[in-house]
Amino acid sequence: MTNLERPETAKRAIWAIMALALAARIYLCFFTHLPHTEVDSYGYLSQADTLLQGGYTDYFPNGYPIIIALIKLITGAQYLIPALLWLNILMSLATLWFVFDIAHRLSNKYTYGVLAAAILAFFPTQINYVRWVYSEMPAGFFLVGAFFFYYRKQWIAAGLFFGIATMIRNNIQPIFLVLFVIHIIHSKRIPWALIVATAIPLIALGSYCKIKTGKFSTAGNSRINILFAASADGTDVDFTMGDKHPEAQTTGQAMKVYVDSAKDHPVRFIKQRADNLWVYWGFYSTEANGGRGLGARLLLGLGNLYLIVFGLWGWWRQRKYYPVSIMIIPFVILTVLHSMLVALPRYTYPVEPFLILLSVWAVLPLTGRDPDGRWRLR
Repeated sequence: MTNLERPETAKRAIWAIMALALAARIYLCFFTHLPHTEVDSYGYLSQADTLLQGGYTDYFPNGYPIIIALIKLITGAQYLIPALLWLNILMSLATLWFVFDIAHRLSNKYTYGVLAAAILAFFPTQINYVRWVYSEMPAGFFLVGAFFFYYRKQWIAAGLFFGIATMIRNNIQPIFLVLFVIHIIHSKRIPWALIVATAIPLIALGSYCKIKTGKFSTAGNSRINILFAASADGTDVDFTMGDKHPEAQTTGQAMKVYVDSAKDHPVRFIKQRADNLWVYWGFYSTEANGGRGLGARLLLGLGNLYLIVFGLWGWWRQRKYYPVSIMIIPFVILTVLHSMLVALPRYTYPVEPFLILLSVWAVLPLTGRDPDGRWRLR
């Protein structure tokens, strides 16, 4: 038995990791001159203000604007951004605990949990995006939290977390739909409590949208996003597509523009999808319109290289073990979606904890500490 397999040693290790992670995130958020907002941030803040005024903007998913509005009610406008940064920090630390518990629970070894938490705590993007008023941090928190409760068979909590994650980022919805199907096939049971709990937040949000706008919707930007996707070639996106296609007023009509573009220019379409995939998971990050230097681009690229190589390797080693193998679902779903639609490097953020979790099943055997065989859920 290694030292880390002693409960008291493992607990000291995880608390030390969380303390260092807290210090790093506080420093980045409050003791540097790095920015916290950009165009999307202002959109979320604006939708939050609309909610507080009794209105409803059906564009970005309103999960994050609801969170912003609740925080603003408590802090007021003056302290809103610092409060949102503190919320990001707390969610980030909670995600570390989720990852530690998941890895320990699935392996029955503290070493797995400590290693997964340590990698996540100091992974460059996981630190960097805490400083941004983006939906990535809360989306990742609720998505990882949903799996945390799922593994504990706390179906209602897991469902609520899945539902809230989808309220924040609607592209998460296919993740739990695929998980439900795989769960039913594996267990031969329908998880009614999980399904109903997932649906509750989404039905509530969609119903409120219908009251305010006359249509049931959880996000109204799918039409314009599909139009953008028809032009998206990596970071090159024509943001005037809405003006160029005024006839496309519904999601279905926008999809027709997208499909017609693919049929008319199949070679270009394939190149666009490949370029999107590179932007999303490339080993040499984009320069972000001059906002990233060479060192940052290389660091982000190396991070992606680690996630792809060791994450997929870890999944392959445990592909027949249901609890570990299902952690590949977020990677597969979001990679396909963003390759087909619009890709940005930060969109990998909610997926990274899952690949980091999978990676420990590849990394630990290299140290000679991993006993051969699979571990059972306790």
